[in-house]
Amino acid sequence: MNKKTEQEEIKENSGTKYCYIRVSEKKQKINRQVDFFTGLEIPKENIFVDKQSGKDFNRPAYKKLFRKLKPGDTLYIKELDRLGRNKDEIKSELSKLQNKKVHVRIANIPTTMKDYGEADWVLDMVNNILVEVLAAVAEQERLMNHQRQAEGIAAAKARGVHMGRPIVELPENFAWYHEQWRSKKMKRSEILEALNIDAIKFYTYTRSYENHLKK
Repeated sequence: MNKKTEQEEIKENSGTKYCYIRVSEKKQKINRQVDFFTGLEIPKENIFVDKQSGKDFNRPAYKKLFRKLKPGDTLYIKELDRLGRNKDEIKSELSKLQNKKVHVRIANIPTTMKDYGEADWVLDMVNNILVEVLAAVAEQERLMNHQRQAEGIAAAKARGVHMGRPIVELPENFAWYHEQWRSKKMKRSEILEALNIDAIKFYTYTRSYENHLKK
């Protein structure tokens, strides 16, 4: 007896099979991916393709597909990163699909491609683990990024590098006029006339000067 192919061994008990393909450039060929998924007996009309850059991740085909998915359906994707640009987005999409009771099978994660027969809870458990792992890794990356950022700021300040917006070039003696205004010894209108500026410019100078004082 001939050994069955992976596609022949995968069977679904209920629901409709769909597939999502995303390539980052319009010139990229999708024939091999389409052939792989049609080998899983997924009708071509149920194969949704986005040819979009991962930069903005505008995915009209995926949005249309998501609206069609119903509980019990199965969504096949070639790789996990087809669902998002980063771990947060991937986790979010997996969670949304889980909430819709949609089974997700990922071609480059063999465990998700196995046929568990009626034990769909096994596949759901695998997807739950994926979500938790992605969440943990994303959180760890966020903490590391924040730590690197804080260390970079501290190192820059130690070198005397000014952080944040540069102070606006202020008129001569603005500090004195500012003190006179804050202590109500001069009216704003008097300062505007003395410095030959309007109210908008005065408040721009004031905000920049006071922010500088806080550092």
